[in-house]
Amino acid sequence: MDPTNVFARMPESVKDVARRITQTGYGLWLVGGAVRDHLLGKTPADWDFSTNAPPESVHGLLSPPYRVVTFGLRHGTLHAVTPDGAVEITSWAANGEGGIVKDLERRDFTINAMALSYPDGIFLDPFEGRKDLAAGRLRGVVDPAARFREDPLRPLRAARLVAWLGFRVSRKTRKAMREAAPWLARTATERIRDEFFKLIQGPHVVEALELCRRTGLTAVFFPELLEGWRKQQNHYHRHDIYRHTLLSVAFSPPRLRVRLAALLHDIGKPRVRQKIRGIYRFYGHEKLSARMASEILARWLTPKKLAEEVVTLVENHMVHATDLWKDGAVRRLIQRVGEPLLEDFLDLVRADRLAHGTEDDPAGAVERLAVRIRRILEEKPALTEKALAITGRDVMAVTGVPQGPEVGRILKQALTVVVKDPSKNTRPFLVQWLREKAAQGAEKGDPWSP
Repeated sequence: MDPTNVFARMPESVKDVARRITQTGYGLWLVGGAVRDHLLGKTPADWDFSTNAPPESVHGLLSPPYRVVTFGLRHGTLHAVTPDGAVEITSWAANGEGGIVKDLERRDFTINAMALSYPDGIFLDPFEGRKDLAAGRLRGVVDPAARFREDPLRPLRAARLVAWLGFRVSRKTRKAMREAAPWLARTATERIRDEFFKLIQGPHVVEALELCRRTGLTAVFFPELLEGWRKQQNHYHRHDIYRHTLLSVAFSPPRLRVRLAALLHDIGKPRVRQKIRGIYRFYGHEKLSARMASEILARWLTPKKLAEEVVTLVENHMVHATDLWKDGAVRRLIQRVGEPLLEDFLDLVRADRLAHGTEDDPAGAVERLAVRIRRILEEKPALTEKALAITGRDVMAVTGVPQGPEVGRILKQALTVVVKDPSKNTRPFLVQWLREKAAQGAEKGDPWSP
């Protein structure tokens, strides 16, 4: 593929940034992932430039009309916020071609150390990145250990590139990754989290997670995953806990929420594992996994809503013999998981079954459950207190209970009745139910306990 064709793919606002810098006589090079992705036949997602223009000149040329962010200024880097995303511009000290070569030498991997001059399209590849692209090889620039010392996140970035590209890491670079792994602990949690969350959404996630384990990265930021290494399971599972987890992630669709749930759904298994009459059992592992997932996601500074959703998926992933369930049990499952998470829930359960590696039709029961869930949702059953045919005012009027938490507890009990049998969600029935429960209370004490 002709490298210069990448300019035709460049969004108009990015072209405008490039024109504003070059029209004053400064040199400008398109660098990094945009060149790499274009050569791989992919549409670039990020647009990074390198220039001999001083940072203050870049700032003056671009602001206005763009907002220029200077948080990377100590490295000579600015970010211009455009309608097509943030554009990174790095300024190098020396003028001429030697400056851009030095800039490329400081970059992480050879496949990210190629450049195209703008607008004439001179292709610069001093470290044979194009050759590594063709070979499917990931190689640090010149001295991988030195590159990793410059930024301890780079070994994890190598694993992320493996996850997305499926490349193999050169022996020298892999050795440098192992040596640099402890340095990852010095990196900001947010940077580790963002890189790792990108990693687990890649199509080659198993290879990437294995690379993290073998180079010692996993031990630094996710040691709990290693507890399942070589921990045998039972006849329902072909693989140990660790391998089952990796396969569950791989069998999940590449959406962050469900992949995080797949990664964490059995994280508590090694801690509850016990052999009973010669068979390994994992009683209560879903509850412990949910608690551990909550702790791990908090440690990674995961956004609260995302963390809560993942924990809900983990806590509810253990469903068995669903063909024998009555509709009331399916409605209770929908109620526990919540309608917005049902697609991810089904994807998680399906991936979990596929990763067992022992069943002839691992997803069959999941598909039948999905059909039942869709049918029940079409019936629009009452799944929340707001959908009940009575309100809190009815509860207070019929039972004499004053306004407060007790009213909510009574409504919750009414919902339990209705979820079991939706035909009972009528005002006459529920008012009569309230009267009968209140009468029982007058005779026997608290009638509202489950």
